[in-house]
Amino acid sequence: MRKLVLTVLVLGLVGCMSVPNLASQPKEIAEDELSNYWEMVSDSFSFNSAISYKGRPDGYVKIRYLIDSDGEVHDPDVVESEPEGVWDAAGLKAVKKMEFVPASDNADRMPVYVSTVFKFVG
Repeated sequence: MRKLVLTVLVLGLVGCMSVPNLASQPKEIAEDELSNYWEMVSDSFSFNSAISYKGRPDGYVKIRYLIDSDGEVHDPDVVESEPEGVWDAAGLKAVKKMEFVPASDNADRMPVYVSTVFKFVG
């Protein structure tokens, strides 16, 4: 019985994981090229927990992530931050809120890897 419960639990967790939909091999692009492939659905977003960020020093986080063929964000990874570690969680939270639609020149829905810099004021 324990093995059955464990197997069901593992399969349930694996089934909930989001797998990128890749119509082709992802292409690495610069941030200024992103609008040639994907457009953000919303130009801005906000956090509900601004109080928890109060008093932190100003800083930035550079995050590399995959935009798959459905416009969904996957595999965000902090590649640089200043001050180190202070804004990483906020940057990752920001990336997870981003949604994309294909640009008019991206009819093939080319998946891309891109890095974005998020600036924060404490």
